[in-house]
Amino acid sequence: MLLPDVPIRRSTAPEDVLVDLACTGLALVEAVPDPASMLALTRRLGAVVVPHRDSRPDGVTVIEDRGARAAALAGFTRSSLFPHTDRSGTPDPPGLLFTVCGREPTSGGESVLVDSQAVYRDLAESDPPALAALSAPRSAMFGGADGHLTSVFTVTGGVVSVRFRLDALARFGPRAEPYVPALRAAIARHAWTVPARAATGYVLDNRRWLHGRRAYTGPRLVYRITANATRPGMIIGGFPERPDRLAAS
Repeated sequence: MLLPDVPIRRSTAPEDVLVDLACTGLALVEAVPDPASMLALTRRLGAVVVPHRDSRPDGVTVIEDRGARAAALAGFTRSSLFPHTDRSGTPDPPGLLFTVCGREPTSGGESVLVDSQAVYRDLAESDPPALAALSAPRSAMFGGADGHLTSVFTVTGGVVSVRFRLDALARFGPRAEPYVPALRAAIARHAWTVPARAATGYVLDNRRWLHGRRAYTGPRLVYRITANATRPGMIIGGFPERPDRLAAS
């Protein structure tokens, strides 16, 4: 089910995408059929492509079933992916994630999106100790041996950012570990899906939104770009710690 404050329009007009990103950190897009169109949209938004380990020279990563086995390459399988943020094991993850479906699967393959603002406020009401533990500095490690020691939620200057994955490359400290089930449950309560339809997709704030997918059959193909915003006010890189903080600033 769509959350009431999530934009449900689909548009490639830069002004619409920018407004949606500024308001909720998420914009749904359509009529983006190929990597060239994605790169053009990135430029029109004033964002700068951040190369990924798995991307082509132009910065586009082609995601399809490659029979991958390593945890770090789970995206290149037909399996489901638990909602996560991109590049969580790096010191400075990219601020924006562009994802577009290039070829529809036979079945399944829907994108799963979760607004971490809803998760954060859910835990603040339902389980404050869990939120405190998951926000504690150095309570989580994401990535391999050279990963990043951090926390799931980080508050900086009144803005909360999220960094998360839940696979073999995620480790939690003794204070946070007992609350991972509560976090999983909150994520599940606020997850919703976007159908895998050719030439449609989304642009999201990678410090606010979690993204994953359902398992699929058939030749699903997705294009992905990671980027950083350059226009002031394009995104806030998370969400305000207090609901009234942004309006008052």
